[in-house]
Amino acid sequence: AASLLPHGPRPAVIFTVRVAGDGAVKLDGAERAIIQSRAKLAYDSVKASDVPAGFAELARRMAANEERRGASRVDPPEQEVERLADGTFRLSFRPLLQSEQDNAALSLAANMAIADAMLAHKTGLFRVMSGPDASKVQRLRSAAQALGLSWPASTSLRDYQRTLDPADPQQAALMLEIRRAGNGASYQPYQQGVVPWHEAMAATYAHATAPLRRLADRYVVRCALAIANGQPVPQAVSDAFARLPKVMGRGDARASQI
Repeated sequence: AASLLPHGPRPAVIFTVRVAGDGAVKLDGAERAIIQSRAKLAYDSVKASDVPAGFAELARRMAANEERRGASRVDPPEQEVERLADGTFRLSFRPLLQSEQDNAALSLAANMAIADAMLAHKTGLFRVMSGPDASKVQRLRSAAQALGLSWPASTSLRDYQRTLDPADPQQAALMLEIRRAGNGASYQPYQQGVVPWHEAMAATYAHATAPLRRLADRYVVRCALAIANGQPVPQAVSDAFARLPKVMGRGDARASQI
């Protein structure tokens, strides 16, 4: 939607995504529309009755699919600055709320379905990431030992990190180290004969659901609209896919300095 504020008609793009029982996704349609926004919901106060029926089931299916793929997505807890009664401050960790995880599942379903559709039509802009190399994994094992955590030698990083509990300070600290050890995600336009791969997602993946804050998403949305409606992808969009990796890379680098 063009605005996240409630009330009033809002221009939007509606994606229809089919989510199978096993969590497999497929883009069934995309269309421009005018919607009526009814409320702006907050993660810490939203109730089950506030969201459409089946929302929790969608999240369950996506979680099952993630497990089946062997995805190694790391979601470390949020870091928050807390003011104490004596006027001092401390840094605390807050695990992700269930509502945040459910919302992420909705975005994940759309982004994966759009990525698959673009790849099938030999076009698009994808998020790609390779996993940490052997030396980084060994450093992570040393970090786990220093934190007093048991990491069996026979257990891979992918399997081990899925057992970590973000509510535990030591495990949360290791989750942050794992994220830092990754090679970092980047953007890659479609290339003939290359399957774009996101190691943490264990899937072909794209960003499309945040066009208000990510420039690249706007072009991916236009591409998805064309594909879903049997139209050619506009040349301006295809040309932008070639330029956007460098543009978005500079933006990410600047954001990391703030």
